[in-house]
Amino acid sequence: MAPAAANPQTALETTGPGRPAVPDVLHEHIEEIAYLSVQRRKMLFSPEIPLRRLRNHAGRIEAHLDGLRVGVPASLDIAEAKLEGDDPWFVSAALKIWVELGQPQTAILHERLAKLAPELTGSCKEAFRQLPASTIERTFPEKTGATPDSLLELATDARGWHGMIRPETGSQLAASPDPKIRRALARHVTQPDLVSRLLTDSDQQVRRMALWSVAKQDSRTALDRSRQLAAGAEPDVFALRLIGLFGDDADNAHLLPFLRHKPLAGSALLALRDLAYPALAESVLDVIDSDDSENIPLAKAVFESLAGRIPKPNPEKPLPTGMSPARYHWQETRKRLDTSRRNLHDKPYPWQGSPADEPMLWVWRRSLTNAADLGWLRREVPDGFFTGRAADEAIPGE
Repeated sequence: MAPAAANPQTALETTGPGRPAVPDVLHEHIEEIAYLSVQRRKMLFSPEIPLRRLRNHAGRIEAHLDGLRVGVPASLDIAEAKLEGDDPWFVSAALKIWVELGQPQTAILHERLAKLAPELTGSCKEAFRQLPASTIERTFPEKTGATPDSLLELATDARGWHGMIRPETGSQLAASPDPKIRRALARHVTQPDLVSRLLTDSDQQVRRMALWSVAKQDSRTALDRSRQLAAGAEPDVFALRLIGLFGDDADNAHLLPFLRHKPLAGSALLALRDLAYPALAESVLDVIDSDDSENIPLAKAVFESLAGRIPKPNPEKPLPTGMSPARYHWQETRKRLDTSRRNLHDKPYPWQGSPADEPMLWVWRRSLTNAADLGWLRREVPDGFFTGRAADEAIPGE
């Protein structure tokens, strides 16, 4: 069905002879898309769900979009109304639907985007990342002055995500006094001269995102730079994360000392988990047994990733006096575990099972080595990634 214009219509306008649009059903379609989008975000880095499940998930989202297409133009009224909300994933889903199905005029869309609260910028980024490049070109033309300054961060992210920033435009954006615009550029930049420029930016987040852009193109260069940053007077937690993703067993010595520094311990734990050498479990146990209450839950999760799940206590088989369940589990597990082989979430890393069963976390890690068919996944990062810390919530527009 051809997209309808985004003019206001009544909520019960018919979509065909004798087929009125039911507002409650259309609301449910939008809410389900938002819910499934959160699920998709978690699935991208799941240690259990394989790629085929992600593809099936995309089919479920498309089915709800079909329902909204049938309900146009009432669907557009409801989607636009939901832009007034404050739930980031509902706003993201509503914006995508309103733009994709309604194709509003550029001036109208710009005016509507400008009214959204700044804290919803990530929601807008997520929406435009899921829209086709033709929509981005129409919404954010690269011509100078075509996009209001207030929307340049969003436009830069959208064009960058789709690989649509020319070198001359990138150079202008890199000179912006607004660090948010420079961050959006650094998140996606590929030109070597711009990357080098942004790696020395005054803003730490710009530098981190530029370093990630280096990693996506040349992981060895990014690893060397991360090692230097970790060895500096003020180690960057993001550098620790990259050492974990791209390092080897020689990096154990770089990371273990940070477990003794509470401000850096959480990032070091994540890096050790990503390094995936089971022998590191011994050091992680020291955090579990420490008084570092903030990092103990994360340390337990990292320990189980390296050494397998800690069994629940069995009253009929009491543990040796003074020994915690985690230490007893390690005592027994290390007897049968090849501690020299990498072990991610209690499964060999790299993946050694059937390709059809390779979990998404393994697929994402593989995409970071520039696998040609996985460029779409290499653009994605886990929640809270650029902070160097763990995040439980699903964050749109990371």
